[in-house]
Amino acid sequence: MRRRLGLLALAVVPFIALAGCASGSDEGTSASGDTEFVKNDPLVIGYSVYDLQNPYWQAWAAGVKAAAQENGATLVTADQKSSQKEQVSGSLDLINQGISALIITPVQPSALPATIDAAHAAQIPVVIGDIGTAGDYDTYVLSNNYNGGEQAAQYLIDQAGSSTDTKKVGVIELHAGSVVGEERVQGFKDALSKDSRFDVVASLSGNDTVDGGYSAAQDMLSANSDLDIIYAANDASAVGAQRALETAGKSIANGFTLVGFDGNDDALGLIENGLMSATIAQDPYGQGTAAVKAALALLNGEDPGFSDPDTKTVFFPVEVVTQETVVDFKAGRANR
Repeated sequence: MRRRLGLLALAVVPFIALAGCASGSDEGTSASGDTEFVKNDPLVIGYSVYDLQNPYWQAWAAGVKAAAQENGATLVTADQKSSQKEQVSGSLDLINQGISALIITPVQPSALPATIDAAHAAQIPVVIGDIGTAGDYDTYVLSNNYNGGEQAAQYLIDQAGSSTDTKKVGVIELHAGSVVGEERVQGFKDALSKDSRFDVVASLSGNDTVDGGYSAAQDMLSANSDLDIIYAANDASAVGAQRALETAGKSIANGFTLVGFDGNDDALGLIENGLMSATIAQDPYGQGTAAVKAALALLNGEDPGFSDPDTKTVFFPVEVVTQETVVDFKAGRANR
C-alpha cells in the first residue's frame, strides 16, 4: 500500500510543478527555510476534511471557508467521509488541481507522509488540523488538549471551595492510542494530583461513544457506589455517563459532578437543563480560521506563530462552559 501511495504522489507532481511556475505566482520561503512555496494567482486553498456529516468537522470547514473568503482565496474541499482511502485520493486530487496550500484533518495520520511529500514536491505547504500528525508537515493546528484537562481539574477544585471532604473521581478515556485523548486525561490527572482531596479511583475507556461512556460509567458506579465525580474526555462519553447516572439514581441536582470535553450541542443542552455540570469547549470554527492563517503565513514566508516551534504546533484555546455561562456561549457560537 505504501508503494502504491508513493506512485500516486509521483504521478501528480509533474502537472503541479508546471502550474507552480505559471505567470502570476508569488514565491515565499517557509518559516524553517527548508521549502520554497508558490502562491499562485488566483489563490486556491484545498481542504481535505475528515467527514462533513459530522457537526464538528462542519464547523471546522465553516471556519476554513470564512477565513479563505476574507483573504480573497477560493476554497476547494474534498470530503474524506471517514475513509483513509478517501483521505489519500482526495488530498492528491486537490494537489492535482493546482492549489497553493493544503489543509488536512486526517482520518489516519499514518497515511499523511506520501501526501505531504507530493505537496512539497509541488511547492505546496501542508497544514494538519487536529487528530494527529505524521511526516514532514509544515504546521499543526489543534486545541490545547492538555490545558483543557487542566481546566477541567481546576473547575473541580474551584467547585470544592474550602471543603475538606475527599472526592472520588472516575475518568472516562478515549480509545487506546488517541493522542488528544491521552493529553486531555494527562492534563486532568496532573493538575488534580496537586490537590489531596481528590482521589482518582477508576480510569476506563469509553471508546469515544455514548454507549461506551454509558458502559464505562456503569462499571465505575458498580465498583464505587460512593463515586462523586466523572470526567469524560469527550462529550459523547459524558452523555452516556449521564444516562448511567440516571440509571443509578444519581444526578447533578443531588451533588454529583459530571464534566465532559468538546462543547457539543448535546452536552450543552444537558448543561443548560442541569443534567451535566460542565464541558471543556473546543472551537473548531476558530481552528479552521487559524489553519488558513497559518497556510497564508507559510506562503508569504512568514512565521505561522507556533505555540511550540519544535513540533510546529499552533495551540488553539479551549474554555470551561457551565450552567452559568452556557446561554452566552451558545449565543456567541450562533452569531458566527
